[in-house]
Amino acid sequence: MIRLFELRTEKGLSQRQMAKALNISQGTYNNWENERTQPSIEQLKQLSVFFAVSVDYLIGNSDEYGTVGVSDGQTEEEKCLLQRFRAMEAGARNALLEFLRRVEQ
Repeated sequence: MIRLFELRTEKGLSQRQMAKALNISQGTYNNWENERTQPSIEQLKQLSVFFAVSVDYLIGNSDEYGTVGVSDGQTEEEKCLLQRFRAMEAGARNALLEFLRRVEQ
């Protein structure tokens, strides 16, 4: 996972924040970033979506981001919201989702 450190620091996130966002321990994330262990395929997909890059970019097979689009037809505002949501810590995401559930009722 050559590029985890690079991508994480570009977002201004700590290893602790990343671990919370991915629902894993900080030690697990640290081991990935320092190439002691490797994430599973499902975890690679999760990282790819979180950072909006291709799995090939994550593992160093490509120098192109290969940006992952969530779905066609999204407005720029929707894309911005999704990126900001992904960058939030798990607690903040849960609080936001709970707020939205209350608003929808």
